[in-house]
Amino acid sequence: WAMLAHLLALLGYVIWVGAYVAPLVIYLVYKDKSSFVAFHALQSLFFQLALLVLAAICIPLIFCLVGIPLVFLLSVGALAYVIVAAIKAHNGELFEYWLVGKWARQIVGI
Repeated sequence: WAMLAHLLALLGYVIWVGAYVAPLVIYLVYKDKSSFVAFHALQSLFFQLALLVLAAICIPLIFCLVGIPLVFLLSVGALAYVIVAAIKAHNGELFEYWLVGKWARQIVGI
């Protein structure tokens, strides 16, 4: 379930709300059952929300043609980062996303 929390967030590339709903549901189901799964689901949710903020910043820059490469790099980088996080979760490792991992760790209590 920890791996799925990361991979199901990729639904945001197809269905916009999928990036937020899937990790949130997994977190809510497993927050009292498994701190490992809850940690990965919560930080996956936080990471997707951070990407939303970054995308909102890049949208005005698209009109300057600077934002097009930024959006492309952000998308490819996020995809790679999510895949690495899913692999680490599958291997039973506590992988932390940059910036949001510590916050999720504090909330879950790991």
